[in-house]
Amino acid sequence: MSTYFIVGLGNPGLQYNKTRHNIGWMLIDEIARSNRCSLQLKSKEKTYLGDFHLQGHKVILCKPITYMNLSGEAVQPLMAYYNVPLENLLVLSDDVTLDFGRARLRTQGSSGGQKGIQSIIKRMGSQEFSRLRMGVGPTREAQDLASFVLQRFPKDELEALPEYLDTMGRGVERFITQDADTAIAYCNSYRLPGFAD
Repeated sequence: MSTYFIVGLGNPGLQYNKTRHNIGWMLIDEIARSNRCSLQLKSKEKTYLGDFHLQGHKVILCKPITYMNLSGEAVQPLMAYYNVPLENLLVLSDDVTLDFGRARLRTQGSSGGQKGIQSIIKRMGSQEFSRLRMGVGPTREAQDLASFVLQRFPKDELEALPEYLDTMGRGVERFITQDADTAIAYCNSYRLPGFAD
């Protein structure tokens, strides 16, 4: 049985609820809900954890509570503890360079400025793991990116999030049950109707 480790990036605390930076957490919650998986706070491990089985694979869901910039402090020890191969790690994060409703799944690469992914790269000592970047842009010129990602989604985007997250959840399932190339084709071609046509 293969084990997959799916990590959603975000920040703990009510002030970060439904903010753009927490879309990775939101997708973990959607995957947990659709698979009837309960996420439990594991303070010692600095994360929420849950697991379920999907077509013969064990899936571990992880929401680090280290704050975004220290995500690797939770991810690396858990990857080692569960002995998950690097190719079975998938990190879910926001991306301000992509329009809301678009996504980019890649199997390796730099952090692209995303501090949570950067922290994981540093702690894992490798860039060779998959990441699903979900669009939360666009930003206006000269807009402070740090404050932009910490803002809550506007009403129209908030109403469209369930469809967006459901689709991305299906992409994650393809990553687990089929292969990365199939998931890449599915996620990267997606356009949320009304936003990323």
